[in-house]
Amino acid sequence: MKTIYLHGSPDLYGSGKVLLEILRIPDNAKNAIVVLPHEGPLCKPIKDLNIPLHIVNMGVLRRKYFTPWGIAGRLFLWINAIWEIKKIMQKNDVQLIYVNSLNIIIGPWLKLTTKKTLVWHLHEIIEDPKILFWFLHRLLNKADRLIAVSKAVKTHWNKRSLTTPFHILYNGFYDTRNKNPLPRLTSAETNKPNNKLIIGMVARIQPLKGHSYLLQILEQLVSNPAFKSPETLQLIIAGDPYPGHEHLLIKLKNEIKKRQLDSYVQYIGFKEDITELMENIDVLIVPSIKPDSLPTVVLEAMRAGKPVIATRQGGCLEMIEENSTGYFIPLNDPILSCKILLPIFSDKEQLRQAGLRGKKRAEQLFTIGAFQEGWLNIMSR
Repeated sequence: MKTIYLHGSPDLYGSGKVLLEILRIPDNAKNAIVVLPHEGPLCKPIKDLNIPLHIVNMGVLRRKYFTPWGIAGRLFLWINAIWEIKKIMQKNDVQLIYVNSLNIIIGPWLKLTTKKTLVWHLHEIIEDPKILFWFLHRLLNKADRLIAVSKAVKTHWNKRSLTTPFHILYNGFYDTRNKNPLPRLTSAETNKPNNKLIIGMVARIQPLKGHSYLLQILEQLVSNPAFKSPETLQLIIAGDPYPGHEHLLIKLKNEIKKRQLDSYVQYIGFKEDITELMENIDVLIVPSIKPDSLPTVVLEAMRAGKPVIATRQGGCLEMIEENSTGYFIPLNDPILSCKILLPIFSDKEQLRQAGLRGKKRAEQLFTIGAFQEGWLNIMSR
C-alpha cells in the first residue's frame, strides 16, 4: 500500500531512528514517500534507501507556539503544508497517511480532505499545558489507528478515553544477526585513563531531559572522597538543542562552570552514530525530570551491554529491571540520588554484570525482528 510518512524532525534521535526501522521493512521501502520539515541528518539514510523524500514546512507544533499568536503564525504553514502534501498524495496514489510524531498535527485534516486512512505513532508524553493535552487528545480521536511506544504512553493518552484502536509497539534496535563486536575507543581517543568510571548521557539539550538535575547529582558525587579526583569519574554528554534553542547549550555550559565541574564533564555534541560511545562508557544515565515515553538510547545502551541509571518515570519502568539490568533514582532529590549511586558506581564489576543482563533482555524483548513483526501485525488488522 502506497504510504506517505510525515515526521517532525530531520534529526537522528529516537523517533527518527524508529522511522528508519519502519522504512527498512522491504514492502514499506518499496511503497514509501517521506515528508520532513527541512534538511538534516535523517535525510541521507532515507535517500540511501531510494525512498522519495520531500521537504515541506509542516508547521511543527512545540509548546512555545501554543499561544494565540503562535497558533496564528502556524496556521498559514498548516494550510500550505496540507495543500502541498495533498498534491504529492494525488500524484503518487497514496492510500495511507502515517504520522510519526505528535508535533505534526495536520494528519486529521489530510484524512478529512483526502478520505485516506490515518495511522498516528505516539512517542510523547505531554502533561503541560493542560490545554495542549486536551487539544492533542481531540485530534488523536480522528485517527484510524494509534500506536504507542510503551504502556506508559498509552496509559497517559487514555486518561480521557480514546475511541481509536490503540496498540503498543516497543521500539527494537537489537539486531541478533549482527555478531560483530562494536569498535572500542582507546584511552588516547577518549583522553581518559582506562580505570576511570565513565558515565554517558545522550539526549536533546532541553530542560525536560534533566541535564541540570544530573549536574546537581554529579556535584554531590564529586564531594565524596571516592570520586573527588577527576581521575576517578567522567561524565560525557552527547546531544544538541533544537535549532533556535542554542541558548540552552550556552546555559548548560555556564552551569557546568558555575558548579566547577569542568574537569569532570566532557560535552561532545551531536553524534550520528553513538555505537563507539556506548561501547566505551561504563553506565548510561537518563535523568529526565518529566515522563519519557520509551527512550531509545536505553535500548542502544542495552544492545552494547551497558547498564542504565534512570529516574523513576515513563517507559524506563518497562525497559529496565530494577537492580538487575539497571537502577532507579528519584526525580527531584540529588542528595538521595547520590546516596543510591555511590555504592553502585564503586563496584564496576556489579555494573558490568548488570550490563550483560541488560543485553540479554534486549535480545529477548527489543529486537529489530520483534519490532518488524509487531508492526506488520498491527498494520494487517
